[in-house]
Amino acid sequence: MSNNFRPHHYTSTYPSAIQAAAIMAPMRFAALTLLLLNGGPSALAYESDFHFGLTYWLAVQAGYDHRQSHDIARGDELTDTGLLDAKHAIIWQLCIRRKENASKLTRYLHFRAQQPPPALPDARPVAHAAHFAEGQIKSVVAETGHGTEEHLLKFGQALHGRQDAFSHQGVSQTHWPCPDQWVWTHAVDRGGALSHHADRTYAYPEQCLDAARSSYDWLLRYRETMNLPTSPKTFSALEPQVRDFCRRQTRTGKHQWLTAQTVPQARAIAGNTSLSDGEQSFFGSAPIDLRPSAPQSDSVASAVPVYERQVTGSSFDGEADALLQSVLGDLAIESSEPARQWANAFMQAWLATPAEHLPQAMAPFFGGRVLAFEDQPIDRLLRLRMNDRGLADSKDVPPGKFLGTAQGFVTAEATAWQSLLVPPRGQKIPALVGNLEDGSIGLIAVLRRAPNAVLMLKATPAGQGYASDELEVQVFH
Repeated sequence: MSNNFRPHHYTSTYPSAIQAAAIMAPMRFAALTLLLLNGGPSALAYESDFHFGLTYWLAVQAGYDHRQSHDIARGDELTDTGLLDAKHAIIWQLCIRRKENASKLTRYLHFRAQQPPPALPDARPVAHAAHFAEGQIKSVVAETGHGTEEHLLKFGQALHGRQDAFSHQGVSQTHWPCPDQWVWTHAVDRGGALSHHADRTYAYPEQCLDAARSSYDWLLRYRETMNLPTSPKTFSALEPQVRDFCRRQTRTGKHQWLTAQTVPQARAIAGNTSLSDGEQSFFGSAPIDLRPSAPQSDSVASAVPVYERQVTGSSFDGEADALLQSVLGDLAIESSEPARQWANAFMQAWLATPAEHLPQAMAPFFGGRVLAFEDQPIDRLLRLRMNDRGLADSKDVPPGKFLGTAQGFVTAEATAWQSLLVPPRGQKIPALVGNLEDGSIGLIAVLRRAPNAVLMLKATPAGQGYASDELEVQVFH
């Protein structure tokens, strides 16, 4: 692909889907590939229920006060959500340009394999007992400055990588289009790239318990030089509550546990997982407040900044930040006006069309064919828009079941579809679009309401346009 690209800064004016269909009418469409990456090559593993909610609670049990516990938990959480708007670049650099630093950053923050890339996955398994799995947190605990805001955040980030070493344990699955020598996915023996189970504590409750026990041990080690006035509890005293937490399978269940344990922002934390809703609806739940002065109750702040405007998790650690800056600084993508128009029209039709009319609206992008709801491309595009993220991930629940259901799907206004997307870091564009060396175009998009999934699209040219006779949809972790 071209290395002289400078990302184009779009204005707020986009062609409508109808206009796009007219633009593309004379074009003969060739091949379009849709790729869904749940969590992308840098899967999130444990989600906010563990990285923020349980970590906060464990910190309180270890004797930290609210502010200290909040700083540790937000350092942990921001290692995922604070990098949300950098996901486009990481995936582009890893899967399209095959840049080694993108894979190294993913290993450093989330996949603690002893052997670094490049290497085939079976030569670099993730093992929570490996030296590299706890190398960062050992270094942080050995430093001075315990208890300052900056250092608590750094400790939380190191704790995140230690926790991920449990959920990511095993051998990554090789999967197109990411190169085998650099790709990271959920382990083969945990469902591989097509499974979301490794994210969810109830799928492997004993592993969840082990991760919590390890986290608590490091919380106790970190506080040794802080002279805290409160005495910590033993983990054996906490084990029944932790087991209960690990086995909860829905957002409702997590919310009830967090509320019973007086964890602040319980609803926001539960709502920020990919679990199914359960008995309660979490439609419209607020984002977690990750600012320094967070509420000490379950109250909802009036103006919580969206995640991509928060401080990045990697900024707490010099090595991780240097890797991220190398990934962003080398982001060179050629983006032509026809490519941008086609991609914007595709996204507008996808996000602003009522769910029951999506097959007809997407037909111009699929060679004029009106696909059925059960066809893979329509099924996947609808799943990304489903409000209940747990049901969206279930193969046993077809999206068509919720057609015509109030609050079943997110639908944007025709002129405001961009608001549903996380913009790439530092760019005034709704998604990353680029021309590839073979003449095709690539699109990477992240939905705010489905941040654990990434839409990656490749459209092959035909005549003077782009689109689709052949379709393939895959899910990565």
